[in-house]
Amino acid sequence: MFFEKLYNKNKDHLFSFIRRSVQDESTALDLLQDTFLNFFKHYSGKELPDEQVSRMILFRISRNLMINHGKSYYQKNVALVGEETSSLFSSKGQGPESQVLDEMEAQNLGKIVSELLSTLPEEQKTAIDLRYTQGCKLEEIASVLDLSVSGVSRLLERAEKQLLQEGKKRGIQPSSFLKS
Repeated sequence: MFFEKLYNKNKDHLFSFIRRSVQDESTALDLLQDTFLNFFKHYSGKELPDEQVSRMILFRISRNLMINHGKSYYQKNVALVGEETSSLFSSKGQGPESQVLDEMEAQNLGKIVSELLSTLPEEQKTAIDLRYTQGCKLEEIASVLDLSVSGVSRLLERAEKQLLQEGKKRGIQPSSFLKS
């Protein structure tokens, strides 16, 4: 019963987390399935951690599986921004021309953010994604990345600084994306 509840509560968040990294739906579904299988195999017959700890363990497992997947297929360009970007910037009550322009702008913005994120090391990308896309607390990110809370804070600061510098080089200001 706990496993079913855990699966139903976390599957969408984990799928979204994985999907932004691998950009292939079938691979993301495979990695999602492997994440839960690894968790279930490890904890079958053992005492289960509480729900919050289990969630962080699932994110850590999925992160490790994504890293292994990336290494095995030599996929160096990981994008963390998906189709959901367009819904964030769509305007309501405008004509079709404005909506098309807004969608084009959102797609361009998503591409720019994705390019900026691709300049970050894997650990920084994961921290940024967990913090700003998944809404995780520093303590949760620390658990996933196996770092201290202060280490995560410094990691995020370095990532944000690098994004700002890279954005300035390209003539854009990514700081507006980081404020949440």
